[in-house]
Amino acid sequence: MAHACNIPLAIPFSELTNSVPIPDKRLFPETAQTIGDHIKSHRLKNNIPIKTIIEQLGINRDTLRGWELNLFQPFVKHYPKIIQLLGYYPFPKELNTLGGKIKKYRYLNGLTQRQFAELMHTDVTAVWFWEADKRLPLPLTKEAIERFVCTG
Repeated sequence: MAHACNIPLAIPFSELTNSVPIPDKRLFPETAQTIGDHIKSHRLKNNIPIKTIIEQLGINRDTLRGWELNLFQPFVKHYPKIIQLLGYYPFPKELNTLGGKIKKYRYLNGLTQRQFAELMHTDVTAVWFWEADKRLPLPLTKEAIERFVCTG
């Protein structure tokens, strides 16, 4: 006859649990060529948690991942917060041309070419030509644009 035994089969040694974060094995971008490269490099160099970045930019984790993997680019409406996060203007366009000044103004203010065209009371195609430095506006329009982008 077997008698009941209340002896546990295993005795826990400790209730202590250790957790160690898994290091990010993804490499730093060698040279930041895209906005995603700039964000990823900034995040990794400054050891900023992903949660902090997505909260500051007002996006979700998948969006950040897509940018950092260069699967897609941010909408221009995100550029002001991205530029603020980075602390610098990450676009390689020359800033001494009228086209570069227009693009910088748009990016700092989160404006599309169409929105900028509406501000200038012109066509979006004209803005595209100006930014590409393929065509200059008429002298009076050029003066108005320079006053607008330099003071805005």
